[in-house]
Amino acid sequence: MALFGLFGNKKKGFASPWLQLTVVYVATRQDLTADQAYLLRGKVLAAGSIQFDFFEPASFQLFFAGNAAGLQKAQALADALQQVARDNGIVGIGISVQQGECLAERSEMGRFVARPVGPVLAQTMREATSRAEAAAAGLSGPI
Repeated sequence: MALFGLFGNKKKGFASPWLQLTVVYVATRQDLTADQAYLLRGKVLAAGSIQFDFFEPASFQLFFAGNAAGLQKAQALADALQQVARDNGIVGIGISVQQGECLAERSEMGRFVARPVGPVLAQTMREATSRAEAAAAGLSGPI
């Protein structure tokens, strides 16, 4: 319950560890070829995110600023990844883009000291995973 206490006692002001972030989570439910993985990776690297994490070869999470510009970059990435998926036969992919507050500590260089935490991260992952599973089962329409 101590973790939930952190969410209830938010600091305000410049020194606050709370950041408004735009989160993109991408999950695939099929084995990717090396070429497919390379194409997706290229889009991720070119997206201009604050930071990204690969969880396994087929899932990754990106963080953008939690403002309109960050949301625009995140949505452009999602659109680019969807196009790559369509053009290269990646059928079991799910992408979720959401904004929300995260508890995050940043270094002097602006990088996260540890992976941010917050409800928006879990929501984004669940939504992308659900979309990927539905797409892999052929239960969804366009990505």
